Amino acid sequence: MRTLAFWFGIACALLCGLVDPVWGYAAVFVLAAVQLSMLGARGDSVFLLIHYTVLLIYFSLAPAMQIAADVDFWQVGILGTAAHTQALMLLLLYMAGVEAARLGMSERPAVHGGGPYTAARGVAHPFLLLLSCSLAAFATLFIRPELNFVARGVVSEEASLPIDYIVFSTIPKLVVLMCFVALAIHAARRRTLWAWCAAGLALALAAIAANPVNTARQVILIGLLPLLIHAIGRRHRWTLAAIVFGAIAGLGPVLNLISRDAMWGASLEAFPFSQDFDAMFVIAGLLERAPSPEPGFGRYLLSAASFFLPRDLKMFPEFDPLGWSAVAANFSQTNLSLPPFATAYFDFGLLGPVLLGFAVSAGFRIVDRVVNPQRTLTASYLCALVLLAAYVPFMRGPILGWGPFAASGLIAALVAGGLSSWFRRRTHRAMRPLTDPSPRQSQEPSSRPAHTGIPTA
Repeated sequence: MRTLAFWFGIACALLCGLVDPVWGYAAVFVLAAVQLSMLGARGDSVFLLIHYTVLLIYFSLAPAMQIAADVDFWQVGILGTAAHTQALMLLLLYMAGVEAARLGMSERPAVHGGGPYTAARGVAHPFLLLLSCSLAAFATLFIRPELNFVARGVVSEEASLPIDYIVFSTIPKLVVLMCFVALAIHAARRRTLWAWCAAGLALALAAIAANPVNTARQVILIGLLPLLIHAIGRRHRWTLAAIVFGAIAGLGPVLNLISRDAMWGASLEAFPFSQDFDAMFVIAGLLERAPSPEPGFGRYLLSAASFFLPRDLKMFPEFDPLGWSAVAANFSQTNLSLPPFATAYFDFGLLGPVLLGFAVSAGFRIVDRVVNPQRTLTASYLCALVLLAAYVPFMRGPILGWGPFAASGLIAALVAGGLSSWFRRRTHRAMRPLTDPSPRQSQEPSSRPAHTGIPTA
């Protein structure tokens, strides 16, 4: 039923968009809201839940209001209806690819229990390890404290600045946050005073490490959203969708007002005309103002994915759509964000957004199977939570910090997950010789008839 409703809705959105892009985006809003209402049962895809929440935030009402009000971002001027319609078509193709990858799947896959949680034993406990790691990561932030106050888009002559920024700023922040996530999950399972105190101290460190505000949203999304997915993603689906929507659509512009206006002197309008929601405007602007590029066959996507590397290490810098001369000539800000499905269009034409949506959705089918709140806290489980959370800024456009923060989040998840499960694995190895190595043999006497002493032939 949900699949049938989607394909009917995508056809309606296509027809409405051909009449007027405003109505097309309004249809996308209705389609996403209906899909969210059908994803309310336990066992539904967490990825689809976040996917349609992101569509509601960035790709439905905001562009519809912008087009209807003739909003002008980055001194580009008023864009034509044809450009907005073409941008909408790319979005619909991506949405179709996402759902095509799920054809034939069970609507509500079974949620297998991970068994009872077994706490680690021994003198050195994961609580102590995670807390020590959190303190060490927090101390790392003070090795190069000036990096925590680098504004996004500020160009520096220092060649190693991007790498130093990741090593001494983003990774430590995400390590502190992921250690808090692991400690909070441990505390919810153990329910001891020491567990809650350790989680509280890690939360205090994480709150301090997340400052200043210019990186707070990325830190919150990839650092704290995994905890929300773990806590309520399988049960209270609408609560998770509402929190994600409110955090970005409501809290995002407020944080921008503080970080950009108060700290850097830049003015920012309120939602829905905030530059935070200009993704489809940028796509339409590039389609209208930039010349049609040659097919990149994946090189545009590779170039966009490697944007956070130093210029000398960037893959295919000549295939960066935001580096075209037409962009510099038409946009007042070159540090723009381009959603990946638009970059895939430059690579493979109209087939690009469909292929990207299919690949992303197929990959998250595996992630959905890993995300089970009853499982033991491992590195693979935490990485799955981070990947789900990183999808939000990924859809918005990787130029806004998705690359370094997602990579740092995955590294932090590996560290926290490894510390959480290391002693559990050691305990199981130590206990293995104590158990009966051949339980099958111990059951054999009961399954065979008893010997009566009668001689056999």
